[in-house]
Amino acid sequence: MPKYKKVAEMIRERIKNNTYTVDEKLPDQNSLADEFNTSRVTVKRALDLLTTAGLVYTIQGSGTYVKRNALLQAQSSIQIGHNVGLTTAVQDEVELQSEIIKFNVRFPDEQERQQLMINKETPVYHYQRLRILGGKPYSLENTVVPVHIIPGITEEVLKDSVYRYIRRELGIVFGDNRQIVRAAKPNQLDKKYLDCKDDDPILEVEKVMFLKTGTPFEYSKVHHRFDMVEMSFINQDS
Repeated sequence: MPKYKKVAEMIRERIKNNTYTVDEKLPDQNSLADEFNTSRVTVKRALDLLTTAGLVYTIQGSGTYVKRNALLQAQSSIQIGHNVGLTTAVQDEVELQSEIIKFNVRFPDEQERQQLMINKETPVYHYQRLRILGGKPYSLENTVVPVHIIPGITEEVLKDSVYRYIRRELGIVFGDNRQIVRAAKPNQLDKKYLDCKDDDPILEVEKVMFLKTGTPFEYSKVHHRFDMVEMSFINQDS
């Protein structure tokens, strides 16, 4: 596990056991770096991870504080709606497996061309993955990525973390994302891989991910089991 995740997990445990209490100011980054025998950059990455998870917040010029709902957030089910991948979201707390259902390179259809702002001759990776959490089917991903923007995707990458590959191996910085969430009925793949019944609702998340430059690099539709996720939106003051 990377050092920053270890630091984040230790701070998370302190929040869960009330070592750091609600509205309490955490030690400054230099103090935490000394305590955990690491760098200030590593501590900042750990705090960024906890901020994304909704456990802490930072007041510029003042410090980082424990949120009032931090304990609930630390113990809640997996959340979606943030600009992070599932591997980062679960943070090694739950066993995560990825089963590749389909993986090929082809040309995009009309909807994919519009969403990714590419032409019909642009090759794209197309993959479907079943994500399994704690031995239970969690989500079914249907994703398209332009090959020239994100080269080198392999089955090995798909079985691990695509976003981690993009960030670490390619050095690409993510920008914004656009997501549409809707309720849907299960299709045949949902019934087969997510173990859904005919009358089970599905939470469908249609998403376009953008680079920092504003270029779209991923278009996906992800189906989630209704009993495995919740939506969480955090609005922060600018």
